[in-house]
Amino acid sequence: MKSGARVPAAKLVMPMAASPDGRFLHAAARAKPFAVYSYRIEPKSGALQWIGATPLPDSMVSISTDQTGQWLLGASYGGNSLSMNRIAANGRVDVEPAQFFQSGGVKPHSIKTDKANGIVYVPHLATDEIKGYRFNAKSNTPIAEQGSSTPVKKGMGPRHFVVSPDDRFLYALTELTGRVIAYQRDAATGALTEVQDISTLAENSKLLPGQPRVPVGTPGAIPFDETTAIWCADIQITPNGRFLYTSERTVGTLSQFEVDARTGKLKLLGQISTEKQPRGFAIDPQSQYLVASGEKSSTISLYAIDGSNGTLSLVEQVPVGKGANWVTIVRTEQ
Repeated sequence: MKSGARVPAAKLVMPMAASPDGRFLHAAARAKPFAVYSYRIEPKSGALQWIGATPLPDSMVSISTDQTGQWLLGASYGGNSLSMNRIAANGRVDVEPAQFFQSGGVKPHSIKTDKANGIVYVPHLATDEIKGYRFNAKSNTPIAEQGSSTPVKKGMGPRHFVVSPDDRFLYALTELTGRVIAYQRDAATGALTEVQDISTLAENSKLLPGQPRVPVGTPGAIPFDETTAIWCADIQITPNGRFLYTSERTVGTLSQFEVDARTGKLKLLGQISTEKQPRGFAIDPQSQYLVASGEKSSTISLYAIDGSNGTLSLVEQVPVGKGANWVTIVRTEQ
């Protein structure tokens, strides 16, 4: 792994989303003026070619494209809102959102469709729920603004999630308690039925449940010791569906799980230390490698995934500069 050319972006760029065909990359700026920066991905080298910047209606903590690549979905943690912008065939995002509305919950933290592209899921950290919305990519207003809600135990703080490659299960990571909740999905309705609630932490972990982190001086904020608080971030599943991984930022670890393809249940394999404050990581399309970044690191780590047992082995660390927080992997031409 080696560093490529750098391209211009905003001061605070966080969530990224690649188109399903790997032709375009979109990155959201979370500092004003809020915008999404779009790039064309050169198919052989992976180099990024600037397309343009499109204003966004709020600071988006999460963006994704739907399964057709025609829609950019956004979730605003601070604004409690969701947005839908159409994406043109040349990769440019429409200036005016097709939809922008209040989500009905507090602190939505991620947004993605299922594999069938019929349901959009949005975990809400502060109201401890996962909302599901009907989605129709052919409509000019693709998402139903009234969604169903699956409650999560109070104080868990659901954050990021993944849907299994076969679309049968959804796995949600709780930021404040360090657990993965496994759900079986109803393919027709998108309804979620819990099948497992499992910790990502080591048995001897000294970490304690955390609180939503807010700016210093925020009225009503509950003081707590951030050096001992659970602060989970990202969750990813291998494209072959065999293994699942999560990150925890306070102690800087990746947790490794084996997936039972029949039941959807997980088996914790252990944890390894990784980059400092690992917010985001990604897995390659062949399920062979994992790349992890750290918000307080100046490198990213490349791990080999053992195909027989899912364990991670460090291959190398590559300098990337300060503040790396999101990783997206696309397949290029050989």
